[in-house]
Formats: sequence, structure tokens, C-alpha cells
Amino acid sequence: MRVASRALLGLVVLVAVAGPALAVQDWYEYYLQARDDVARRRWSDCLQNLDRALQLRPRSGLRLRTYGVDFIDYFPHYYRGVCLLQQPSLPSDVAQVARLKTVLDEFSREESAGEITKDAAQHGALRKQRDEAQRQQLALMTKLARAQVEHLLQQAHELARRGAWDDALAELAKARPLASGLDAETARIVAAENDRVRGLQREALDLAARRQRLEQRIADGQRLLDQGRPSDAKLAFDAAREIDPADARAAEGSRVAQERILATTTREKRREAYAAGKALFDVQRYEEAQGPLTDACAGGENPDACALLAQARKIVEEVRKQKELQAEIDRDMAKGEALMRKGRWPDAYVAFESALRLDPGHARAREQASAAERRTGAAMLEAWLPNEEPELALFKPEAKVEGGIPVVESPTLSLQGVATDDRGIDRLEFKVGDAVVGGPLIPPRLSEAPERSYPFVRELPLQPGRNRIAVTVYDTGGLSRTVPIEIERRLPFYESGYFLPSALAGAASLVGVGWGAHRVRRRRAMRQRFNPYIAGAPVLDDAMFYGRGKLTRRMLSTLSRNSLMITGERRIGKTTFLHHLKRALAEDQAGEWRFFPVFVDLQGVPEQAFFHALMADIVEGLRLVGRTREALRFRPDAERYEARDFSHDLPLVLEELRTRTEKRVKLALLIDEVDVLNEYSESVNQRLRGIFMKSFSENLVAVMSGVAIRRRWKSEVSPWYNFFDEIELPPFTREEAEALVREPVAGVFRFQPEAVDRILDLSALRPYFVQKYCVHAVGHMLDEGRSTIRVADVEAARAAVEIEGPPGAPQAHAPATGAVAH
Repeated sequence: MRVASRALLGLVVLVAVAGPALAVQDWYEYYLQARDDVARRRWSDCLQNLDRALQLRPRSGLRLRTYGVDFIDYFPHYYRGVCLLQQPSLPSDVAQVARLKTVLDEFSREESAGEITKDAAQHGALRKQRDEAQRQQLALMTKLARAQVEHLLQQAHELARRGAWDDALAELAKARPLASGLDAETARIVAAENDRVRGLQREALDLAARRQRLEQRIADGQRLLDQGRPSDAKLAFDAAREIDPADARAAEGSRVAQERILATTTREKRREAYAAGKALFDVQRYEEAQGPLTDACAGGENPDACALLAQARKIVEEVRKQKELQAEIDRDMAKGEALMRKGRWPDAYVAFESALRLDPGHARAREQASAAERRTGAAMLEAWLPNEEPELALFKPEAKVEGGIPVVESPTLSLQGVATDDRGIDRLEFKVGDAVVGGPLIPPRLSEAPERSYPFVRELPLQPGRNRIAVTVYDTGGLSRTVPIEIERRLPFYESGYFLPSALAGAASLVGVGWGAHRVRRRRAMRQRFNPYIAGAPVLDDAMFYGRGKLTRRMLSTLSRNSLMITGERRIGKTTFLHHLKRALAEDQAGEWRFFPVFVDLQGVPEQAFFHALMADIVEGLRLVGRTREALRFRPDAERYEARDFSHDLPLVLEELRTRTEKRVKLALLIDEVDVLNEYSESVNQRLRGIFMKSFSENLVAVMSGVAIRRRWKSEVSPWYNFFDEIELPPFTREEAEALVREPVAGVFRFQPEAVDRILDLSALRPYFVQKYCVHAVGHMLDEGRSTIRVADVEAARAAVEIEGPPGAPQAHAPATGAVAH
């Protein structure tokens, strides 16, 4: 009995110990149970079984062995997504949105593993379930966004009622990205409320500023009267009267100041004051001219003085407004930048939008406003869908592996991968050891939205031995993920005795690869009929602009002192050169002058529209701000716009340009087809020259281009006598022409030396004819199915080219009477 009892006790202990071990299941048992849970709609049990299966086998797979010769497909993340999607609704919409995000993450994780994409039926089921999850998420997000927009509109209305303008606008800035994703009517309501609040704010600010300026002008006037300076005092009181014509203090102060001027000056002195004021006015010293003109205008004895004073005051006031406008724009930009650094995106958007309303063409403000709006939207989204770290997948380099470490001999590694994030990829950073390599890699943005999935390739330098590489991806919300890898670089074999024969073999192989790549590129070019030459239109692509380098440098060194006239036969490249000169002047940062070039084409411009066309190109080319455009007499649809209107507007243009740079300003008018001036009356030519010679000579320069300009007029002296430094645009040198022939197709097609020589001879080195021969010769070669341009191709092009007559022959449009042809 004792023995039996002991045996029974041992058996009980053995069963008790073995029980848990026998209860442990394999991954596939949990997985199959989870699939059974899906069929029975037991969603909580399904999730528990899938979590256990994933602990035992994290990776998906196709046809995985289970019992004996049984196989199953294993897609655990797909079924996790299905179970989460089918769970009962959660108590709040925000919780529902978060759950649906998890569902979509599970589907993406399964898809990125790649196995389910090999099964068309299962992949189709995944896509269907994902579409349903996205539909539900979109519906909930729309509901949340609509409620949030309504709340923000109410908040903004209440803040605006209390006069908290910036706070109200910040609330509307939060509503803006949400409303834009809803419907056009909601977006319109938010925009209308934003405009209403902006209008109220501008009225309040303008009223406060006017009151402040009024009090300041009256105080200045009284102080100047007390100091015995009645002329300056009257200017201050008159400025106050312009702000508020009904202010009795300003009217009385102006009257007293005028009485003192009359009491302390004689008519003779007032006449002298008029002469002095007019002289100052003529040299654009408008602010200094006001004092003597005020004395001359006292008592109304000199209407001319009063008219000139009014004009000077208007110009000075416009300049003041322009400076205040620029200062306000600068304040808004600085405020916006500071708020961006603090992460206050809605407030930053309000500041940048303020700058844009003052200057709609401000590129930096538009760029920053767009960034602030994106980040505002992301911050609003954060409340419903918290930002998560981006994903980063690196493809293993093709290399042999020793001890778990890839081994290469190349001095560089071509690292490939894909970065993904639900908010968008901001940048990638690559480190080899502790050194950042090559700066950040920033995905291109083809639209306002950042890239959410970005495949990349980066060439990384390797040191001999073990290299530790770290790739870090940053999303637009500031989160990051780092993936480290190790790779070993062994010294290349050329240090061994086998280097020479191996090098010869490698060189032959490299030549073969290069030859093959060249053939592929050539076949593609022939299939696409690659022909880069341009004949007829101006050459605007810098890559196709050849020669003229010495002439460009000469002009850049001359234009700060003299106007220039570019002459030459038709189709010698004058228009092309003017376009190139425009870019060179705009980019020129050397010296004390900042050039603002404007291209003007006179072709087809009638005499009565000349000055209007000139100012239209200036307004458009310089992208003048709204305040300046409003102050101009120029209007796009004006029926009359004459030289005196142009003379009035030009100082206002120059004043704005002075606010854009600390350097001295030079407005450069690049006037093409200047031969048209030969057809205008002498008076128009005289007025144009007068504009350049009188008041604006220091800040205005011209480069005129044409075959020739008229020398003989009815009067004894030509308007343009001794005005320009004339520069003739000659044909190309032989080296410049040969570069234009060979370089555009280098590496794709080949010119026979005899074909190049034939083109240079037939074209007489005229760039237009060089291009035209090349266009037709390459076209003929492609028709023949070859990749080498031969003399026969050039000869075949002659008929098409010589329709216009031989290069250098007299052109159809002869110079005007009395012109000097070059």
C-alpha cells in the first residue's frame, strides 16, 4: 500500500508538472483560432489570439508548414485590422478616429510585408476592408471638423466683438485648413469672416494712427512756432489739416504761421524762395523744397509756388506712406518668423497674411504663410490623431555577409530605402560615424502638401574597416526615427599583386558598360527625335546661350555710367542678348549699384501708346506693391498716358525700389526693336531723351537694341546725338560658333569635322543661321536613321535655310532715312 501510494503521488506530481507544457500552443493554432473567431464574430477573442500568434511568429508568410504536410497563409496584421474594424463603436468620435487609424496601420503593415500582395484574392479583400475603414474615418473626421469650425467661428466673433483682433484672426486661422477640407460654402464663410475682422481691425488701427499723427503734427507745429520757425510750423499744421480738415487747432495754427511768414518776409524774398524751392524740386529734393515753397506760397501771391508745393507735399507723403508700408511689412514678417520659432502656427499665419495683404507679391510671406497654415492644420489634427514616428525601411546592400556584417570593397555605398509618414516627410539625415554626410535630403514638393512616401538613394563615403551608418527621417510634426546599420569596407584588391591584370580587365569592362549606356542614350534620343537647336525665337535657355561673354562683362562695367545702343544686322542675336543681359543685371551683386532691369519690346507699339506701354512693362516687370500702383497715374486701361504722366510716376517707382535694397538704385530699361522710334515724331523722341537727361539720370539707364537709330531730324540736333555709347553686335568668332554646333548634342550625336566646317562657312558665323543649319541637318540625319551628322545632311538643309537669303545679305527691312546702318 505504501509503495502504491508513493507511485500514485509521483504520477500526480508528474501530471501537474507536465500539464502547462502540454497546454502551450503553436503560433498557427492561435492564428487558426483567430480566423475561427472572425467567422463567429468574436472580435475580442480574435485580437487576443492574434497577439499570441504574433508573439510566437512576428512575420507574415505564404504556404507556411503547420501539421505534417499541411500549409497555411499567415496574414496576422490583416486579420487584426479586420477585428478592430468590426468592434462595436467606442463612446466618443475621437476614440473612434484613433481606432480606425490603428486599423489602417495594421493593413499598411501587412501590405508593406509584401506577402499578401502575392495573393490577388486576399490582397483584394484587404483593399476592400481598407476602403471601408477610410470611408468611416473620413465621415467621423468631417463631423469633428465641422463642429470645430463652428466653435472657432463663434470664438472669433466674440473676440472680434471685444476688439481682440489678432486673437480672433488666430481662431479663424485654425478654422481655415479645416474648412478647406469640408466644402466650398464653409470655406467661403470662414474667408468672409476673416475679411470682416480684417476690415474692422484695419479701420481701428487706421483711426488710432490718424489720431496719433494728428496730435503729433499739431504738437510739432506749436513747438516750431514757439521756436520762431513759421515755415516749418505751417507745413506741420497743414499736414494736420489734411488728416482732419475740421480740426480747429490745425486751422488756427496754419493761419498764425502764415501771418508770421508774411510779417517776416518781403515779396522779393518770397520770389527768391520760389526760385530756390523750384531748383530743389527739379533735382528731386522734395522734402527740402517744401520750406522755401511754403514761404513763396504765403498769401496766395504765387499760384505756381502753391501748385509746386502741393505736388512736393504729395510726393513726400507718398514716400512716407511707402516707407511706413515697408516698415509694417518688415514688422509683420519679423513677428511671423518669431512666432514660427515658438511653434505658434496660427498667430504666425495671421502675421504673414498681414504682410501679404500689404504686398500680395511678397514671395517669402506667401511661402511662410503656407507653411504656417500646414502646421496649423497638423496641430488641429493632432487632437484627433496624435502624430506618430515616421517609418523607415532600408534595402540591404548587395554584398557578401561575414559574421552578420555586409562586406564591400567600394569606397562608397549606394544606400536605398523608403521613408513613410502619415503627416509627411520633412527631411532625411545621413551620418557615417559622427559626421553628417551631404546635408539633409529634402523631398521635392510638387504641390503644397509634403510627400508622405519618399523613396531615396544616397551615395555615402566609406572608410576602411567597420563603418557605422545612421539614417534619420524627420516628419513635418517634428518626430523622427533612426535606423542604424553597419558595413565593413575592405581595402580594394589593387594593393595586391593581382592589380595590373585585374585593372586591365576592369577597364575593358568599364569601357563596355560606358559604350552600352551611350548606345541606350543615343537610341532614346533618336526615338524621341532629340533636336535642341532653336531657330527663329529668342534663345531664353541659358544652356543654349553661347558666346558674348566678353561683351556682357563690358556692359556690366559700363551701365552704371552710360546708356548703350546695341546695333547690328537683323537676326544677329540682339533680342537674345538683351534677355541674357536682363538675367545678368538682376543677378549682379558686385559694386555699389543694384540694377532693376525691365525688358521692353516696342514691336507693334503705336506712337500714342508708347509711354503707356513703357510704364506697363515697368509695373509688370518690377511687380510693384499695391500702394505704389495706386499712387501712379498709370492705369492698364487708360486711354491717355503721356510723357508728363510718365515723369510723374517714375519717382514713385524709384522710391519703392530704394526700399528693396541698401545699395544705390539703377532702373535699367532694355528696349528692343528700337527702330520703331524712327517712325515716331521728333517730339516723342525729344521727350524720351528729356526724361533720361533731366531729373532721373542718376537712377535711370537704357540699353536700346535695333538695326540703327535715326540721325537726321527736322531740327538741327538729333534727339539722340551723343546720348549712347554704341556697341555693334558682331557675328560669332569661329570658336564660339563651333561650340554652338557641337556642345548641345555632345554625348548623344556626333558631327563629322567636315560637316562642322561646312555649317560655319555657310552660316558666315551668324548665330541664327548656325542654329538653323543645325536644326535642319539634325532633322535630316534623324530621317535617315543615323546618329552622325554628315556634310550631306548640311547640304540637304541649304534649301530650307537659304529661303531667307544668304547670311549677311541686306535684310528686307531697310534702315529708316538718315539711319546709320552697321
